[in-house]
Order: sequence, then structure tokens, then C-alpha cells
Amino acid sequence: MLLAHRIRIDATAIQRDYFARAAGTARRVWNWALAEWNRQAACGLRPNAMALKKVFNRIKYSDPDWLDADGKPWLRAIHRDAHAQPFANLAKAWSRYFE
Repeated sequence: MLLAHRIRIDATAIQRDYFARAAGTARRVWNWALAEWNRQAACGLRPNAMALKKVFNRIKYSDPDWLDADGKPWLRAIHRDAHAQPFANLAKAWSRYFE
């Protein structure tokens, strides 16, 4: 016999906005990491997701691509897991691809 639970999240408008921004952040970080992975592979290097994460952590609060219109890092407003988890997911995706 299978048991299942249905959980409904009844988010407020503020929470829905945050969830959307967190998901968008994760996607943007994923796209950055994938582009960097492909760039390194094209140069004959052997990309590593954790090395990419270290590079990202160095630039995320200073690179103009990751700053808002006022020059402030907008990633500080989103929980760190939204911009940390995409690197683990990318590593897992590539390992499954090569298997």
C-alpha cells in the first residue's frame, strides 16, 4: 500500500514574489555556470562544478552582471541556496550525461 501526502502551499503575494525571484536566481546562476562550463570545455580544459562555484563566489558581489541598477549586489536578497545549489545540480547532470 502506498501512502501519499498532499501539501498545499498557500503563499502570500510577497512570498510568491520571493519564490519567483529565488527560482529566477537559480536559473540565472545555472545558465552562467553552464556557459562557463562550455567555455572551459571548448578551450580544452576540464571543467569542475566546485571550481566554478569558487569563481562565482569571488565575482557575485562585484561583477556588474550581478549588481542591480544602484550598483548593489542583488543576490544578498535571496537565500544562498538559490545560488549555491545549481552548481551541485550541474555536476550531477554532467556526470549522468557521461555515464
